[in-house]
Amino acid sequence: MLLVSVRAANRAIDALARLMGACAGWLIIACAFFITFDVLARRFLGFSTQSSVELSGYMLGIGIAWGLAAAMEARSHVRIDVLIMRFPPGIRRWLHWIALLALAVFAGFLVYGAWYTASESWSFRATDNSLLKTPLIIPQGLWFIGLAVFGLMVTLRAVEVSLLLRRGSIEEVERLTGPRSFIEEADETLDALGVNKANRSGVSR
Repeated sequence: MLLVSVRAANRAIDALARLMGACAGWLIIACAFFITFDVLARRFLGFSTQSSVELSGYMLGIGIAWGLAAAMEARSHVRIDVLIMRFPPGIRRWLHWIALLALAVFAGFLVYGAWYTASESWSFRATDNSLLKTPLIIPQGLWFIGLAVFGLMVTLRAVEVSLLLRRGSIEEVERLTGPRSFIEEADETLDALGVNKANRSGVSR
């Protein structure tokens, strides 16, 4: 029953992570357009928005924070797997579990730091030193939300993997925590190109 509940919570936060990842992607695109406009306006029109550095910094920071959970859900974080993949599955599952716990602890520090910083800015009604005088609670609050979702996801993953280890479900642990296979990478590329499964099966035959 506990495993079923944890899996349901994981599915919900996975859906939220994908939505936040899409928002992060569009935010990075908007940041690129904003910087490009500012550079071209300064070069050819002789004026600047005077806020490109500030806003692009906020966009990048929020985009990174909101993309962490999506990267975790897609297993896209950079990992060094040269050694761990040489171990047998029975040992590898425990190494994945230890790595996940370490990531959960690290995420906890990030969430605490983000909360402390945002709460301080809220208490002092702090603003930045630019012409916009942006209340710092806005970018810092959005930053905190992204890190909090990431921390919650890692924690739920750690709980689910712990329960699976208790059951001896090695394959499920590998599916949740292991690196993506070449087949998964190829399938994602084909999906992005619009090649559906039916076409793929026809080509394979």
